[in-house]
Amino acid sequence: MDVTVEEKGGGAGRTSGSEALRPLVRPAGVGALLGGLCILVPFLPWELEDFCQSEGWGCVGFFLTLMAAVPVVATLLGWVVLRVVGVRPAWRVAGVGGVLGVLAAVLSARAGPSGPWLLFTAPLLLAAAYAAAAAVALPGVGSRRRWGALAGVLVLLWPLTGVLGDRQISQYREQRLAASQVPLLAPDLDGYRVHFAEAGAYGGTFGYLILPSSVPTSAADREARGIRVTVAPQLPGFAPPDTCEVESASAQRDTGPCEQVAPDTWRSPTYDSVRYIARRQGAIVVLAGGGPTVSDDDLRTMTRSLTVRRTAFFLDE
Repeated sequence: MDVTVEEKGGGAGRTSGSEALRPLVRPAGVGALLGGLCILVPFLPWELEDFCQSEGWGCVGFFLTLMAAVPVVATLLGWVVLRVVGVRPAWRVAGVGGVLGVLAAVLSARAGPSGPWLLFTAPLLLAAAYAAAAAVALPGVGSRRRWGALAGVLVLLWPLTGVLGDRQISQYREQRLAASQVPLLAPDLDGYRVHFAEAGAYGGTFGYLILPSSVPTSAADREARGIRVTVAPQLPGFAPPDTCEVESASAQRDTGPCEQVAPDTWRSPTYDSVRYIARRQGAIVVLAGGGPTVSDDDLRTMTRSLTVRRTAFFLDE
């Protein structure tokens, strides 16, 4: 008889899974409600032209203010709703939930390219944020161990989402390059590296920047110190040497005379650089450079070595 009483007493002291989750249900519901309201923000009858044209405001200022105001307003509204549904102390859960909501949005953006779909994940993200806030901030529920576990999860998610984001961006770029409407032509890169390769989705062009190995991609004058390469379909007006009408790096048509220096290869000096124009694989390749770190000999050598490359050639930056 005594043993039975002890077993019952021990069982009563334990908390079941459903009982442990019960304090988190209402905060999670409040977070989901706030997330649903956030979805409605872009659909409000904003007069964006008025904000963009107003002096001292502008579109950028308006959107930056909106990005800062939405989390603050959502946190204050969450505090009110938490009080209404009986969560105490509401201010603590609302404050922690607001911070976690912002962190969740930042981590989601890091995990992949942002888009319209990201907005519709707001109810789920804020529900998780407010449930986590309740799990660490409510009296009788939170503990130092839970605070430590939450901090550890956030610290681990930061590099993980960065890796996922880089992988998605790389996959997206690879898909774009594979779908290029022109051949992926590039020269040999002795002492140089390829950066910022991109295939145009509509214009049918493909381009990238070649920099000397000594020039960092963060250099403010990288365009002037490198070689801008554009691969484009041959235009109907291309009739060298009198008329070398080609697509430039800025997607504008450049025309003018050019000097033939090799079969299907022409040279055209400009006021501050040199352009080499080559017809390869049915496309026109323009190598524009000749700045202080790129010699004319390097441009000529690169033009001779142009060949079709695999997509991986342009992704290893």
